[in-house]
Amino acid sequence: MHMIKTELGNVVFSESALEDLVALGHSESDAITLVKQAIADMELNTVIEQRKQAYKLEADPLYMTWQFDQTPEAEQAWRTKVEEIKARYPKPMAKPAA
Repeated sequence: MHMIKTELGNVVFSESALEDLVALGHSESDAITLVKQAIADMELNTVIEQRKQAYKLEADPLYMTWQFDQTPEAEQAWRTKVEEIKARYPKPMAKPAA
C-alpha cells in the first residue's frame, strides 16, 4: 500500500486519492501534482525492484565468475549483462511538474 505523505496529512494511494487530498485542504492543482508524483515514485520503485531481481539472477553470477577468473572476458560478460538489464528496465524519465 503506497501512501501519499503531505504536510496536511497522509492519504492512501487509491482511486479516491485526489478527492482525499482536496478534502485534507490541498488545492486541486496541488493534489494533482501530488498524485502524479506518487505515480512517478511507484514507477521508479517498480523499475528498481525489477533491476534488483535481474541483477541477482543474471548479473551477480557473472560478477562472481569474473572475481574468480579475473579475466577481461569475464569482466566484459558481467558489464554487458548489467547494461542489458539497465536497457530492459529503464528508469522512467523525470517529468516536469504540471
